[in-house]
Amino acid sequence: MIKKYQNLHTHTTYCDGKSSAEEMVLAALERGGGSVGFSEHSYVPFDEEYSMSLEDTPKYINEINALKAKYDGTIEIFLGIELDYFTEKTPEGLDYVLGASHHVEKDGLFITVDGPSKHLHKMAQSHFGGDYYAMAEAYFATVANLIPKTCADIVGHFDLISKNNKDGSMFDEMHPRYVKAALSAMEQVLEKQKLFEVNTGAMFRLGKPEPYPSIFLLKELQKRGGEIILSSDSHKTESMYYKFDEMVELVKFCGFTKIKKLTKDGFADEEL
Repeated sequence: MIKKYQNLHTHTTYCDGKSSAEEMVLAALERGGGSVGFSEHSYVPFDEEYSMSLEDTPKYINEINALKAKYDGTIEIFLGIELDYFTEKTPEGLDYVLGASHHVEKDGLFITVDGPSKHLHKMAQSHFGGDYYAMAEAYFATVANLIPKTCADIVGHFDLISKNNKDGSMFDEMHPRYVKAALSAMEQVLEKQKLFEVNTGAMFRLGKPEPYPSIFLLKELQKRGGEIILSSDSHKTESMYYKFDEMVELVKFCGFTKIKKLTKDGFADEEL
């Protein structure tokens, strides 16, 4: 039985978050959390609007370490990073790495799959001949190589391409081409890393009905021996531990009996 929640996917004003690091710590305390980890977007040279700058990276590391000391004995704090597939260098001194891909490389360009739906519709028309399944296949082909590229401890928002597809206007997520691409990527990732986050970020921000991965993909992950950790992908204080009670029930429905939590001694199991 989970005693206190942990969220290792937290963003602040160092990148595209809306709250400071200490505000996020206080939000975790207010909601009765046992621990919180920070995972700013690593520097991506072709998309500086959302990522943390190279100049701010050491400032971020210093501030989180200072907060660790300040709140020692009150709440456990971990220093991590959301390491993008296209980041060239991993900062040192981290407690963990959350790996994620936000872009597809196509026609000499880096196309974000994390933008508004109108952008994805435009990109599908401009670079994939209007074939949305080809765009999804390109995304999952990138994700398939995520662990060799990032050496991540956690696989972040595995099916991010579905972020703005809640109305099904881009693709049917049960279409054979989409399912084949997603499961092929999952199996390749699982060869090197079993731990995937169950991410409620788009549920909070966009009203997405399911987390990442989707319920279908979570069931497939469980069948293949994958492991999970809960994440709220928080960009503001209000979303800390968002719908974690519901996620516990959902992942049990999908067949999971335990989740992972990061401790000072590494990742450990916690029974549901």
